[in-house]
Amino acid sequence: MNCEAEGKILVALPTTNGQTKTGKDWQKKEFVLETIERFPLRMKFSMISFDGPVEDAPSVDEKVRVRFTVEAREINGKWYNDVRAYQVEKLS
Repeated sequence: MNCEAEGKILVALPTTNGQTKTGKDWQKKEFVLETIERFPLRMKFSMISFDGPVEDAPSVDEKVRVRFTVEAREINGKWYNDVRAYQVEKLS
């Protein structure tokens, strides 16, 4: 499922680092976006890199267009959604 949202970055959450089962390093950054509408909505999304640090990450208060996918996963019988950005375009 490919989706798109525009808005302003409200929060940049702490960066998470780790290693895959094959020993490859990864980095994950999470952000909270607020849409610019009459009734604004908020959405948490993540950017993940397996090739070093996440590049071109947005800053707080920056206006962006985010293209993302929504994926679900099951953990111990409960389902969770994961919103992963594959393109973040900074707007003027």
